Amino acid sequence: MKNTEIAILPESFKPAHLEQKYILYRQSVISYGVSGTGAQPVVCFHGFNESAQAFSVLKNNTNRFTILAIDAPFHGNTRWREGCRFTPDQLHEILQLVLTAESFAATTPLILVGFSLGGRICLSYYQQYPQNVQQLLLLAPDGLEMSFWYWCSAHTMIGNRLFAFTMKHPWWLIKFAGILNKAGVINAGVKKFTIHYLHRPQVRQMLYTTWTAFRFFKPDIAQIKKIIARRQTSVQLYFGKYDSVIPARRGFQFIKNIEPFAQTYVLETGHRLLQDKTVHRVLDLL
Repeated sequence: MKNTEIAILPESFKPAHLEQKYILYRQSVISYGVSGTGAQPVVCFHGFNESAQAFSVLKNNTNRFTILAIDAPFHGNTRWREGCRFTPDQLHEILQLVLTAESFAATTPLILVGFSLGGRICLSYYQQYPQNVQQLLLLAPDGLEMSFWYWCSAHTMIGNRLFAFTMKHPWWLIKFAGILNKAGVINAGVKKFTIHYLHRPQVRQMLYTTWTAFRFFKPDIAQIKKIIARRQTSVQLYFGKYDSVIPARRGFQFIKNIEPFAQTYVLETGHRLLQDKTVHRVLDLL
Protein backbone atom coordinates (compact mmCIF):
# COMPACT_ATOMS: atom_id res chain seq x y z
CA MET A 1 0.00 0.00 0.00
CA LYS A 2 1.45 3.37 -1.01
CA ASN A 3 1.66 6.29 1.42
CA THR A 4 -0.99 8.24 -0.48
CA GLU A 5 -3.58 5.47 -0.54
CA ILE A 6 -6.86 6.43 1.09
CA ALA A 7 -9.48 4.30 2.79
CA ILE A 8 -12.79 5.49 4.20
CA LEU A 9 -13.64 4.10 7.62
CA PRO A 10 -17.04 2.52 8.34
CA GLU A 11 -19.99 4.87 8.74
CA SER A 12 -20.09 4.35 12.52
CA PHE A 13 -16.67 5.96 12.87
CA LYS A 14 -17.62 9.17 11.05
CA PRO A 15 -18.29 12.38 12.98
CA ALA A 16 -21.26 14.51 12.03
CA HIS A 17 -19.71 16.62 9.26
CA LEU A 18 -16.29 15.03 8.61
CA GLU A 19 -15.58 12.18 6.23
CA GLN A 20 -12.93 10.14 8.03
CA LYS A 21 -9.91 9.01 5.99
CA TYR A 22 -6.35 7.96 6.59
CA ILE A 23 -2.92 7.83 4.96
CA LEU A 24 0.17 5.81 5.74
CA TYR A 25 3.20 7.76 6.93
CA ARG A 26 6.35 5.67 7.40
CA GLN A 27 5.25 3.07 9.98
CA SER A 28 2.24 5.10 11.16
CA VAL A 29 -1.40 5.50 10.22
CA ILE A 30 -2.51 9.13 10.15
CA SER A 31 -6.23 9.73 10.49
CA TYR A 32 -7.90 12.91 9.28
CA GLY A 33 -11.37 14.23 8.57
CA VAL A 34 -12.54 16.05 5.45
CA SER A 35 -15.42 18.47 4.97
CA GLY A 36 -16.24 20.45 1.85
CA THR A 37 -14.76 20.53 -1.63
CA GLY A 38 -13.59 24.15 -1.87
CA ALA A 39 -10.40 25.32 -3.56
CA GLN A 40 -8.81 26.60 -0.34
CA PRO A 41 -7.52 23.93 2.10
CA VAL A 42 -8.00 24.71 5.79
CA VAL A 43 -5.90 22.46 8.03
CA CYS A 44 -7.12 22.10 11.63
CA PHE A 45 -5.26 20.88 14.72
CA HIS A 46 -7.17 19.95 17.87
CA GLY A 47 -6.26 20.28 21.55
CA PHE A 48 -4.88 17.77 24.03
CA ASN A 49 -6.99 14.64 24.60
CA GLU A 50 -9.26 15.59 21.70
CA SER A 51 -9.53 14.55 18.07
CA ALA A 52 -10.19 15.93 14.61
CA GLN A 53 -13.89 15.42 15.29
CA ALA A 54 -13.81 18.58 17.42
CA PHE A 55 -13.80 20.59 14.18
CA SER A 56 -16.98 19.05 12.82
CA VAL A 57 -18.72 22.14 14.26
CA LEU A 58 -17.03 24.53 11.81
CA LYS A 59 -19.35 25.99 9.20
CA ASN A 60 -18.41 25.98 5.52
CA ASN A 61 -21.67 27.22 4.08
CA THR A 62 -20.27 28.71 0.88
CA ASN A 63 -18.05 25.65 0.23
CA ARG A 64 -15.06 27.88 -0.51
CA PHE A 65 -12.94 25.65 1.70
CA THR A 66 -11.89 22.05 2.11
CA ILE A 67 -11.50 21.41 5.83
CA LEU A 68 -8.74 18.91 6.65
CA ALA A 69 -8.76 18.11 10.37
CA ILE A 70 -5.78 16.00 11.47
CA ASP A 71 -5.75 13.52 14.35
CA ALA A 72 -2.42 14.31 16.05
CA PRO A 73 -0.05 11.53 17.14
CA PHE A 74 -1.42 9.60 20.16
CA HIS A 75 -4.89 11.07 19.55
CA GLY A 76 -8.06 10.04 17.75
CA ASN A 77 -7.66 7.27 15.18
CA THR A 78 -4.03 8.07 14.37
CA ARG A 79 -1.66 5.23 15.20
CA TRP A 80 1.79 6.73 15.73
CA ARG A 81 4.67 4.28 15.51
CA GLU A 82 7.61 6.68 15.12
CA GLY A 83 8.54 6.61 18.80
CA CYS A 84 8.08 9.39 21.36
CA ARG A 85 9.10 12.05 18.87
CA PHE A 86 7.01 14.33 16.65
CA THR A 87 8.59 17.28 14.81
CA PRO A 88 7.49 20.12 12.51
CA ASP A 89 9.45 18.46 9.68
CA GLN A 90 7.46 15.25 10.15
CA LEU A 91 4.25 17.27 10.18
CA HIS A 92 5.31 18.91 6.92
CA GLU A 93 5.78 15.51 5.31
CA ILE A 94 2.37 14.40 6.58
CA LEU A 95 0.68 17.53 5.23
CA GLN A 96 2.27 16.99 1.84
CA LEU A 97 0.80 13.47 1.75
CA VAL A 98 -2.64 14.66 2.84
CA LEU A 99 -2.71 17.46 0.25
CA THR A 100 -1.66 15.07 -2.49
CA ALA A 101 -4.26 12.52 -1.40
CA GLU A 102 -6.94 15.22 -1.58
CA SER A 103 -5.82 16.34 -5.07
CA PHE A 104 -4.21 19.61 -3.98
CA ALA A 105 -0.80 20.75 -5.18
CA ALA A 106 1.78 20.22 -2.44
CA THR A 107 2.63 23.94 -2.64
CA THR A 108 -0.96 25.14 -2.08
CA PRO A 109 -0.92 27.89 0.62
CA LEU A 110 -2.78 26.77 3.72
CA ILE A 111 -5.06 28.36 6.25
CA LEU A 112 -4.08 26.84 9.61
CA VAL A 113 -6.58 26.58 12.47
CA GLY A 114 -5.36 25.47 15.88
CA PHE A 115 -7.07 25.07 19.24
CA SER A 116 -4.99 25.04 22.45
CA LEU A 117 -2.18 22.50 21.83
CA GLY A 118 -3.09 22.74 18.15
CA GLY A 119 -2.26 26.44 18.30
CA ARG A 120 1.30 25.60 19.33
CA ILE A 121 1.51 23.17 16.43
CA CYS A 122 0.38 25.91 14.03
CA LEU A 123 2.85 28.48 15.38
CA SER A 124 5.80 26.10 15.20
CA TYR A 125 4.91 24.93 11.70
CA TYR A 126 4.51 28.52 10.52
CA GLN A 127 7.91 29.42 11.96
CA GLN A 128 9.60 26.74 9.85
CA TYR A 129 7.39 26.82 6.75
CA PRO A 130 5.91 30.33 6.49
CA GLN A 131 5.87 30.14 2.70
CA ASN A 132 3.26 27.36 2.98
CA VAL A 133 0.87 29.34 5.20
CA GLN A 134 -1.56 31.96 3.95
CA GLN A 135 -3.37 32.64 7.22
CA LEU A 136 -3.34 31.65 10.90
CA LEU A 137 -6.49 31.29 12.99
CA LEU A 138 -5.65 30.45 16.59
CA LEU A 139 -8.18 29.51 19.28
CA ALA A 140 -6.86 29.86 22.85
CA PRO A 141 -3.44 28.86 21.48
CA ASP A 142 -0.81 27.23 23.63
CA GLY A 143 2.76 28.28 22.86
CA LEU A 144 2.49 32.06 23.23
CA GLU A 145 4.37 31.65 26.51
CA MET A 146 6.68 28.85 27.60
CA SER A 147 5.74 27.89 31.14
CA PHE A 148 8.53 26.88 33.50
CA TRP A 149 6.76 23.60 34.29
CA TYR A 150 6.46 22.60 30.65
CA TRP A 151 10.07 23.56 29.87
CA CYS A 152 11.33 21.59 32.85
CA SER A 153 9.15 18.53 32.14
CA ALA A 154 9.77 18.30 28.40
CA HIS A 155 13.25 19.79 27.91
CA THR A 156 15.36 18.66 30.87
CA MET A 157 16.37 15.11 31.77
CA ILE A 158 15.72 15.50 35.50
CA GLY A 159 12.42 17.24 34.89
CA ASN A 160 11.27 14.58 32.43
CA ARG A 161 12.09 11.81 34.88
CA LEU A 162 10.18 13.60 37.63
CA PHE A 163 7.32 14.08 35.18
CA ALA A 164 7.29 10.34 34.41
CA PHE A 165 7.27 9.53 38.14
CA THR A 166 4.45 11.99 38.75
CA MET A 167 2.29 10.47 36.02
CA LYS A 168 2.58 7.13 37.85
CA HIS A 169 2.22 8.65 41.35
CA PRO A 170 0.17 11.86 40.91
CA TRP A 171 -0.97 12.27 44.51
CA TRP A 172 1.87 14.63 45.48
CA LEU A 173 1.20 17.03 42.57
CA ILE A 174 -2.54 17.10 43.28
CA LYS A 175 -1.77 18.02 46.89
CA PHE A 176 0.88 20.54 45.79
CA ALA A 177 -1.60 22.18 43.38
CA GLY A 178 -3.96 22.68 46.32
CA ILE A 179 -1.19 24.33 48.34
CA LEU A 180 -0.24 26.63 45.45
CA ASN A 181 -3.87 27.59 44.98
CA LYS A 182 -4.29 28.49 48.66
CA ALA A 183 -1.08 30.51 48.48
CA GLY A 184 -2.36 32.42 45.46
CA VAL A 185 0.37 31.13 43.13
CA ILE A 186 -2.12 29.45 40.78
CA ASN A 187 -5.81 30.18 40.35
CA ALA A 188 -8.68 27.78 40.94
CA GLY A 189 -9.06 27.16 37.22
CA VAL A 190 -5.50 25.89 36.84
CA LYS A 191 -5.91 23.73 39.95
CA LYS A 192 -9.13 22.24 38.53
CA PHE A 193 -7.44 21.71 35.15
CA THR A 194 -4.53 19.87 36.84
CA ILE A 195 -6.73 17.61 38.96
CA HIS A 196 -9.00 16.83 35.99
CA TYR A 197 -6.13 15.33 33.99
CA LEU A 198 -4.30 13.62 36.84
CA HIS A 199 -7.16 11.47 38.14
CA ARG A 200 -7.29 9.12 35.11
CA PRO A 201 -4.30 6.80 34.45
CA GLN A 202 -4.91 6.64 30.69
CA VAL A 203 -4.99 10.44 30.40
CA ARG A 204 -1.87 10.75 32.55
CA GLN A 205 -0.02 8.43 30.18
CA MET A 206 -1.24 10.44 27.20
CA LEU A 207 -0.15 13.67 28.89
CA TYR A 208 3.36 12.37 29.50
CA THR A 209 3.69 10.95 25.98
CA THR A 210 2.29 14.06 24.28
CA TRP A 211 4.35 16.56 26.26
CA THR A 212 7.50 14.55 25.62
CA ALA A 213 6.90 13.81 21.93
CA PHE A 214 5.71 17.34 21.09
CA ARG A 215 8.73 19.01 22.73
CA PHE A 216 10.03 19.95 19.28
CA PHE A 217 7.06 22.26 18.77
CA LYS A 218 8.50 25.22 20.68
CA PRO A 219 7.62 28.43 18.86
CA ASP A 220 10.02 31.36 19.05
CA ILE A 221 7.45 34.13 19.39
CA ALA A 222 9.83 37.01 18.62
CA GLN A 223 10.95 35.28 15.43
CA ILE A 224 7.37 34.42 14.45
CA LYS A 225 6.28 38.04 14.83
CA LYS A 226 9.12 39.15 12.55
CA ILE A 227 8.02 36.62 9.94
CA ILE A 228 4.39 37.76 10.22
CA ALA A 229 5.41 41.38 9.66
CA ARG A 230 7.75 40.56 6.78
CA ARG A 231 5.28 38.31 4.98
CA GLN A 232 2.21 40.29 6.07
CA THR A 233 0.47 37.10 7.15
CA SER A 234 -3.07 37.53 8.42
CA VAL A 235 -3.50 36.23 12.00
CA GLN A 236 -6.69 36.04 14.08
CA LEU A 237 -6.61 34.96 17.71
CA TYR A 238 -9.71 34.04 19.75
CA PHE A 239 -9.80 33.71 23.53
CA GLY A 240 -12.43 33.02 26.15
CA LYS A 241 -13.09 35.85 28.57
CA TYR A 242 -13.32 33.35 31.45
CA ASP A 243 -10.42 31.13 30.36
CA SER A 244 -8.09 30.68 33.33
CA VAL A 245 -5.84 28.23 31.47
CA ILE A 246 -4.80 30.39 28.49
CA PRO A 247 -5.86 33.97 29.27
CA ALA A 248 -6.60 36.58 26.61
CA ARG A 249 -3.78 38.84 27.80
CA ARG A 250 -1.35 36.56 25.98
CA GLY A 251 -3.06 37.39 22.72
CA PHE A 252 -2.87 41.13 23.30
CA GLN A 253 0.81 40.82 24.17
CA PHE A 254 1.42 38.76 21.04
CA ILE A 255 -0.08 41.26 18.59
CA LYS A 256 1.91 44.25 19.88
CA ASN A 257 3.78 45.89 16.96
CA ILE A 258 2.09 43.62 14.39
CA GLU A 259 -1.41 45.08 14.72
CA PRO A 260 -1.82 45.69 10.95
CA PHE A 261 -1.72 41.92 10.43
CA ALA A 262 -2.96 40.38 13.70
CA GLN A 263 -6.15 40.81 15.74
CA THR A 264 -7.24 39.39 19.08
CA TYR A 265 -10.91 38.72 19.89
CA VAL A 266 -12.38 37.87 23.30
CA LEU A 267 -15.58 35.83 23.48
CA GLU A 268 -18.02 35.34 26.36
CA THR A 269 -16.86 31.81 27.12
CA GLY A 270 -14.15 29.78 28.85
CA HIS A 271 -11.40 27.63 27.38
CA ARG A 272 -13.69 25.39 25.28
CA LEU A 273 -13.85 27.79 22.36
CA LEU A 274 -15.01 25.20 19.85
CA GLN A 275 -18.31 25.11 21.73
CA ASP A 276 -18.91 28.80 21.00
CA LYS A 277 -21.32 29.63 18.16
CA THR A 278 -19.16 32.56 17.02
CA VAL A 279 -16.30 30.16 16.41
CA HIS A 280 -18.64 27.80 14.53
CA ARG A 281 -19.04 30.57 11.92
CA VAL A 282 -15.35 31.43 11.85
CA LEU A 283 -14.73 30.26 8.27
CA ASP A 284 -17.58 32.38 6.96
CA LEU A 285 -15.94 35.36 8.66
CA LEU A 286 -12.64 34.97 6.83
